Amino acid sequence: MFSLLRENPMSDFSIKRLSNCGDPVADAVALRIDRRRPAQMMDEVHYLAKTEIGVYQELIDQLNTLPDWLDWHQIEHARRLQSAFNHARSIAVFTGSLLEGYCQNRAAVALVTRGHLQHEVIRRIHEANYLLHSLKPRNCLQSGKTGHRALSELRLSNAMLRKSLLSRGWDEDHNSKPLSQLDMAFDMLEFGYIATLGMERLGIQLQQDDKDAIHHFWRYCGWLYGVDESLLTQDQKQESALYTQLSSRQKKVAKEHELLAHTTLRSISEQSILNIPSELLLTFSRICLGNEKADSLAIPQPPGWRRTANFYVTANRGATFVHYHIPGMSGLNERINYYVSRNITVPPQDQDRRIRNLKKIA
Repeated sequence: MFSLLRENPMSDFSIKRLSNCGDPVADAVALRIDRRRPAQMMDEVHYLAKTEIGVYQELIDQLNTLPDWLDWHQIEHARRLQSAFNHARSIAVFTGSLLEGYCQNRAAVALVTRGHLQHEVIRRIHEANYLLHSLKPRNCLQSGKTGHRALSELRLSNAMLRKSLLSRGWDEDHNSKPLSQLDMAFDMLEFGYIATLGMERLGIQLQQDDKDAIHHFWRYCGWLYGVDESLLTQDQKQESALYTQLSSRQKKVAKEHELLAHTTLRSISEQSILNIPSELLLTFSRICLGNEKADSLAIPQPPGWRRTANFYVTANRGATFVHYHIPGMSGLNERINYYVSRNITVPPQDQDRRIRNLKKIA
């Protein structure tokens, strides 16, 4: 009976086990190095893997191991699709997915209660921006390429944050480890499943084969991110069930979640992550989250901006129709969407400039 429970990722037994499990390989590495910028830590791991081998080489080997279900054609198909509608995807992630993720992440709430609100939010939105832009180039998920490197760095950064929270005394009332396997799985849902739902609310209605490709893309991202294989769903039906299961863990929205959501939207504007007026960000957030979730987070609807948002949604519906139904226009449509994305999204800042900004805020 216990073997059957272990094989079912949706059972209460498995949920409890995974909520108390971190990332064993990355955690072992984190115990042996000092916390620095993610890129510097990853460089150190590569160096130590050559000189000391051990857990460092184990992490590198794991990152370079390809699962037998991986389909590079699906990966490239999804990459092109996400790049084509990058502006809507970025809006969906920053104004919807991240806010919903904060309602699940115990570590984020713990940092808020300890006075690290602004730093946690800025760290999170810059990491998300870095990841989204790293996943745009061709072959980005192949070993050593931009997306592969970004996921490796974020995985190691999570392990360092987990170590830091545990060393300060983690409250057992959370009933899970900080940045547990369930939190990591929800991170991938934020960029995959939840972001795709947000895109649909913004007017991008994708066909099923395209949704399947995006699911496959983020399944492999989860593999690189260190998500337990039992949480790497095989299809969209399982992904939807996992989302429902993990979302049900959060019974109600607390004041800390509301504070995180408002600070995130304000920081996106202040940090120039998206070239969008703050009032329009709030409107997009209500669209991507849905009225019920937006109301629970007390996100207001600025007067006069709903019409602008509706125009954007209508334009996206037109672009999607052209993409699927007018032969020979997909290339032109991609160029138009690329132009829109370039004017809405902002590439990650230089690391040194970002550190100076954080010091100024502090």
